[in-house]
Amino acid sequence: MANEDRSSKSKKEGVSVEEMQSFFNNFGPEISLCLIFVLSAISAIFLFQMENWCILLLGLGGVVGVLMPKAVRQILGTIMRFSATTGGKYGSMAIAIVAIVISLIAAPLTFLVFGLSAGEMLVRARKEH
Repeated sequence: MANEDRSSKSKKEGVSVEEMQSFFNNFGPEISLCLIFVLSAISAIFLFQMENWCILLLGLGGVVGVLMPKAVRQILGTIMRFSATTGGKYGSMAIAIVAIVISLIAAPLTFLVFGLSAGEMLVRARKEH
């Protein structure tokens, strides 16, 4: 009986609202990017049957990102600065929602952008090491 009381006191009842808000404030962009990527993949496979185009555009974006890293960095940096500075918390949330909707409608475009980003990051990592 006493053992059960100790175990129930040591157990946490759940996650508090403050902990959830802190987590989403710290990792909001990462969560939305993961959601965009997963929804794009699901949309490409099940809604439009365009997985071949997505793979092709992902690879093409990677090649373009490697060949023109400065231009890609400038474009992606502009997009990120715009999304980070527009409208505060609600502006960032609106941009994330629009990006999620675009990922559902135009999945190959999402994979092209991810490929561009990956190619540019490959060049940056190569220069840093």
